Amino acid sequence: MSAMWLVPQHCLAGIAEAFNCIGQIEFYYSQFPKTMSSIAMSLLAFGMSVGSLIAGLIVSIMKNVTRSEGGENWLSNNINKAHYDYYYWLLTIMGALGFWEL
Repeated sequence: MSAMWLVPQHCLAGIAEAFNCIGQIEFYYSQFPKTMSSIAMSLLAFGMSVGSLIAGLIVSIMKNVTRSEGGENWLSNNINKAHYDYYYWLLTIMGALGFWEL
């Protein structure tokens, strides 16, 4: 298995995040009063930082929960022994459950 399989997912996620941030910043500065736009920007940055912390927490939990007796886990540094497909399926299920609850 090659690490190049991860490139499309990361490129798509980066492009989506960039367009999302640009749209939100444009909305904040065009529709909010001047006194509220800086608060909205700080909440945007705070929300992104909380999301990054949660993503790191999910990775740490998955490494500890899926550790096998041989010392390898789903997110191992050895891509030939890791199961990134299981990890991405788990993220897909979590995203679907979050979307379904809307």
